[in-house]
Amino acid sequence: MTKIFTYIGILFIYLISLLPHWILYGISDFFYLLIYHLFGYRKKVVRENLLNSFPEKSTAELRSFERKFFRNLTDVMVETIKEFTISTKEIKKRYQFINPSVFQHHFDQGKSVMMLMGHYSNWEYGVTAPLWVPQDCWAVYGKIENPVMDKYLVRTRQRFGFTLYPMEETYNVMLSHQQGQKLYMFMADQSPHHGKIKYWLNFLNQETPVHLGAEKLSKMLDLAIVFIDIQRVKRGYYQITATTLYEDAKSTSEYEITHRYFEILESIIRKKPENWLWSHKRWKYKKGVKY
Repeated sequence: MTKIFTYIGILFIYLISLLPHWILYGISDFFYLLIYHLFGYRKKVVRENLLNSFPEKSTAELRSFERKFFRNLTDVMVETIKEFTISTKEIKKRYQFINPSVFQHHFDQGKSVMMLMGHYSNWEYGVTAPLWVPQDCWAVYGKIENPVMDKYLVRTRQRFGFTLYPMEETYNVMLSHQQGQKLYMFMADQSPHHGKIKYWLNFLNQETPVHLGAEKLSKMLDLAIVFIDIQRVKRGYYQITATTLYEDAKSTSEYEITHRYFEILESIIRKKPENWLWSHKRWKYKKGVKY
């Protein structure tokens, strides 16, 4: 019975994804009213995160960020659904890669790349990277409990050329598939499990536990480090800019890559706070507290 409902759900999502963008954004506006005004989805979490990150801002400014965040969130939701059936031609029309030559440079140098990004703007469109870069593209994903839905989501996210592997297999997959030039996509801005916290730094005015996996793997595999910044030009249209942080990860000191990643991400967030994923419980663990 569960499988039947799953297949019905997948069919429903597929049919919605066939709708034109203008209708999808009407649905997004409706979702915004439901999620923000009616149900208040994680509004307390968002409000607390914004207040602690920007104590210098007025209440009016913080509420503006809050409302804009939820509008961004519902747009990302419908754009993710559209991703199930959107054509390559439409993707290239709506998602402009400003300087893919950055990746071509590393490819020509015989280097594989660690592509770092945050849950900012429409981070889901990161799966379209294979349309612009010469490397074989690999990305980690978190498995969901429903195996039918999990298989469908993986297949959908691989349709532009990514190879996905489960989060728990990250080290094994990356260390055992080193042949050829690859691009590994990592989003390292969420909170690690309390049992895996090894390092803290100051991020958005708060002591923050951080993942170290991207830095460790970059050094182990001698990767180049590239950060990508995704900015919305207008509703439904984005530009991505790539910046090389390090040509050679091995040449960096301990925690240098991690600090630089969060410094750049914070500078981007401060320019347009509404575009980051504030509903994530990023600071649920406090330094010095045992869990």
